[in-house]
Amino acid sequence: MKKRRNLLLSLSGGLALFFLFFGAGVLWFGGTGQFLAFVNGKPLYLSPRHIDLGAHEAGTETTAIFKMTNLASREISIVGARTGCDCTLPEDMPIAIPPGKTVDLEIGVRLPRFESSYDQTVIFMVAEPNRLGMHPVRITATIPNPLPRPVAEPSPEVSDTEPTEDQPPQE
Repeated sequence: MKKRRNLLLSLSGGLALFFLFFGAGVLWFGGTGQFLAFVNGKPLYLSPRHIDLGAHEAGTETTAIFKMTNLASREISIVGARTGCDCTLPEDMPIAIPPGKTVDLEIGVRLPRFESSYDQTVIFMVAEPNRLGMHPVRITATIPNPLPRPVAEPSPEVSDTEPTEDQPPQE
């Protein structure tokens, strides 16, 4: 009985230490995600990984804002970004992030005029300690009333028997 009680006390003490350590880490880093990224050896934390802009009118321009936090003990730099969309990316690359600091990354988004949804990925290239990291983020939106696609006017058919402006009448 005494062994069982000692085991329960040891387990509860271990759990209390774990939660104390975890809670202190979350408070120190400002959030669970940042703390878990640090514990897993990640040099930076990008939040959020997905932004849903909601419903917007066709052709609207809006902004998506991501936060990037340097968890490393050395400065890291955002050296570029790639996307397949018609987005406006930060122009002042490279962006240096000192240790422990957070920067806001604003991405201008021009939503399509003719589709009913928007789903794009932006990849930030970050010079991390000892490597070049690729960090994707996703931007989505819905366009509830897309404009109809313009229909091309059919070209008038040319008859073989009727004269055209550049051809004289045939006899």
